[in-house]
Amino acid sequence: MNKRIAEIPPSLIRSLNALKKPEDIDFGIGEPTIAPDLSAFEAALEWTRANGSPYSPNAGFLELRRLIAGYLSPPAAAPGDAFSTDNVCVTVGSEEALYLAIKSLIDPAADEVLIVEPCYLAYAKICVLEGIAHRMAPLDAGDGFLPRASVILEAIRPNTRLVLLNSPCNPTGRVWPAGELEALCVGLAALPGPPVYILADDVYRELYYGDTPPPSVSEIYPNTLIAGSLSKSNALTGLRLGWLCGPAEVIAAATKVHQFVNTSATTFSQRVAMELFGREGGLKSQRQHYMEMRSVLLEAARRGGIELIEPEGAFYALIRLPGKYANNSMEAAELILRECHVVTVPGLAFGGSGEGWLRISWVLPEEQLEEGISRIGRWLDENR
Repeated sequence: MNKRIAEIPPSLIRSLNALKKPEDIDFGIGEPTIAPDLSAFEAALEWTRANGSPYSPNAGFLELRRLIAGYLSPPAAAPGDAFSTDNVCVTVGSEEALYLAIKSLIDPAADEVLIVEPCYLAYAKICVLEGIAHRMAPLDAGDGFLPRASVILEAIRPNTRLVLLNSPCNPTGRVWPAGELEALCVGLAALPGPPVYILADDVYRELYYGDTPPPSVSEIYPNTLIAGSLSKSNALTGLRLGWLCGPAEVIAAATKVHQFVNTSATTFSQRVAMELFGREGGLKSQRQHYMEMRSVLLEAARRGGIELIEPEGAFYALIRLPGKYANNSMEAAELILRECHVVTVPGLAFGGSGEGWLRISWVLPEEQLEEGISRIGRWLDENR
């Protein structure tokens, strides 16, 4: 057996989810509960009736790669600065895109990955799977995990070749401000030696709650890779359609790995994606729903006396635990599940800096969201 696999601990999220009863309120897995746009599936089915279901090119259909490149290119990009089809590989969800980026770019014998924490739990596990050295750059819980370039720049070592960040962020709901991204890119560009790449997990790119879209690091830093998907923006977690975008030479290597692992993303999922990308606002259509649900969340938290980090994007929130559980978020999550019949995720699942917090995924219908927050609020009040 591969010893590296044995070193990877099981998912805390999945472990708690396995204990869930049908009547429990589920704030656990980040899976949208609203219905997807079935007209895109119907159009893809019509195409399949006429054309069958053939292989696509390894990197994905040219038309879809062109649409993704246009979607990710800076709005005012000059022709030479815009992404092209050579900059895109269509993947089986964003998780494969993350894997391809790390696998293709990093030399396990020489390089390391720096991961901004709290973070999605798969980042470090991919590194362990590939025998790649990695370290965490934890943001400060004292100021609500505000993204700060200085935290990353101070953690860089000579062998750091990749910085992995997520904005909007799972689990904090934070968005990297433009000024901090600019400071990070200036600092990285000034480093001697080979370039340090940024891998931007942009899976929540369209779910933001400010007046303008979150800034993209790819617009200001050429050594950027972007991982994304339709899972969160369009409630299509099961479609498994994602992409990796970046410098052409890195994408060529990633496509070679992708070919060995998956051959290509499914033809049907790519046809659905073409329909959505081809429609104006096709990836933005559900943002209004989450803006409304965010208001429900914040009002319910206010009524319940719950201290949480107000989400700037994505559909997660971190709830601060009282002193009694400040160092045992796992016990708190287990008790809330057993006593309140509410599934949450211990902050520890997202790295050591997440200890003392609970993550909730507020994707449920309004009545369940309010009831679940009310139950958590009562439990916190009883256990302060």
